[in-house]
Amino acid sequence: MNFTRADEQDAAPGLRTAVRIFSERTERTLARIAELEAELADLRITAARYASTRDQLSEALSECFAGRSAPPKDAQSHNEKADAEKKSGDASCDEGAGSSKPPEGTRAGQGGPSRSPFGQLMQAVEQILVGAGRPMKVRDITEALGRPTKGEEGRGPIETTRATCKRLVRNGRAVEHPIGTFSARRFTGPRRGGV
Repeated sequence: MNFTRADEQDAAPGLRTAVRIFSERTERTLARIAELEAELADLRITAARYASTRDQLSEALSECFAGRSAPPKDAQSHNEKADAEKKSGDASCDEGAGSSKPPEGTRAGQGGPSRSPFGQLMQAVEQILVGAGRPMKVRDITEALGRPTKGEEGRGPIETTRATCKRLVRNGRAVEHPIGTFSARRFTGPRRGGV
């Protein structure tokens, strides 16, 4: 098909209109993508705050039931549902930066069948302190847990870790010196097993 100069001139206004229409659509689509990315970032921050609050409440609940065999069934099943929802949400997240689950070696089920899901964070923090063999700052402990430590998204996890470390100090399982730096308590008494 051969176009003449007249055909090209007749087609030019229509093509210009099409280019303008698709340019506008592209701009609107890119603006909408930016809005959705901003909303997603806000939702990640909110989710990190909720997870932090949940962890703090779980730790408080575990302290309430420290002398008993297990927390009420309602609390256990609710926490299991929350963990299942979190895992399914983590699978869809590309970046994984908002993930607040501890490293695999510190997760529930690693220590035996009697372990409560409420003590996971405290045990994970204690394992990190023992494994480090040196005093650690709260930010470093939070990072070792695989939780965010930067910006708004990092505030909640850092405060949760700080509260957990303070709880370990109150329970006699860690030492805080200097302020904001924690280490595992070293026992100098006889070892278990009579050695």
